[in-house]
Amino acid sequence: MSEKRIEVFVCTNIDCRNRGADAAFQELKQKAQTATGVTIDVKPYICFSACNIGPNVVVPEKRCWFSGVRASDANQIIEYLSGGPNLPHLQHQNEPDLEELIFAIIDAGLIPDAI
Repeated sequence: MSEKRIEVFVCTNIDCRNRGADAAFQELKQKAQTATGVTIDVKPYICFSACNIGPNVVVPEKRCWFSGVRASDANQIIEYLSGGPNLPHLQHQNEPDLEELIFAIIDAGLIPDAI
C-alpha cells in the first residue's frame, strides 16, 4: 500500500517573507522528509491574502490554514500531518470569511495540484 500524499502550500510573498516565510518553508521541507506514514510535498504559493497574520501555510486536503507560522513550528505541523494533534495556536488568528475564500480558491482549482 502506498503512502498518503499531502500537499502543503507556504506563502512566499514579500509580506510573509519579511515575517520569516523562507525559513519556515525550508524547515517544513526538511522536516517533511522525516514524516512517517505520509509523503508531504511542501510547495511555495504566491499569496493567500492574509498578509497581516502571516506567514501562512495551507493544507488543502485537510482544509487547514495555519497563520503566524515560524520555522520552529515545523515539527508540530509535520506531526499534525502525520496524524498528530490539532494546532489551534496556529489557527486562532484566522478570519472565518477569509478562510472560506481561501478554500473557495482551492476548490475552484486555482492552486496547482490542490485537492
